[in-house]
Amino acid sequence: MDTDSDIATAQRKVTKGELTRRNILKAAEASFAELGYDAARLETIASDVGIKQAAIFYYFPSKRHLFDELALDIHGSLVSLTQTRLSGVEDAWERLMLLVETWLDFMVARPTAARIILRNCATPVADGEPAEAYATDALQLLRGIIRDGIAVGRFAEVNAMYLVNLLSGSILHYVCNPEQLGSERPYRPEDPTEIAIFKNVLRKTARAVLDVR
Repeated sequence: MDTDSDIATAQRKVTKGELTRRNILKAAEASFAELGYDAARLETIASDVGIKQAAIFYYFPSKRHLFDELALDIHGSLVSLTQTRLSGVEDAWERLMLLVETWLDFMVARPTAARIILRNCATPVADGEPAEAYATDALQLLRGIIRDGIAVGRFAEVNAMYLVNLLSGSILHYVCNPEQLGSERPYRPEDPTEIAIFKNVLRKTARAVLDVR
């Protein structure tokens, strides 16, 4: 029978292991965001965590497995935050705006995630290879809100795909592009004033497409 001391020791081991796993994911996120999947090296990720490369394989069987787990964490966190903020909100316009603003807040707070998603969007899916299933839930939330808004007459009839590309693409580029626009157009994505202005732009963009004429 386990003693209290044995249980406490086991809990400390689990806690330490989980902390190491989280640190690996955090270091991997920074590396994949900066270098891309192919150029990122497990050796560098392990060094950033302060462990040997072989230790990574205790938690993640392969580099691909590590990347997939990271992608699941990014999209799972995004979906969870979005669902929390949407809870109890019924109006289609308010739900859409809350979703868009939540996605922007999430990406601003976690720009490495935005860069990874943008890199994935730019990588062609090979023939016969399934699309990344973990992105489906996030996109389904947006598609569902648009579909429901159209059904009750709040939104104009439009293919949800256009709004998905227009709104989510704008958010990713806003977060990832400040260094790409040249010294004459500098901005800081995390600046509250810039965020407020951009949220208003997104709101006007959505209305321009979805307003019932």
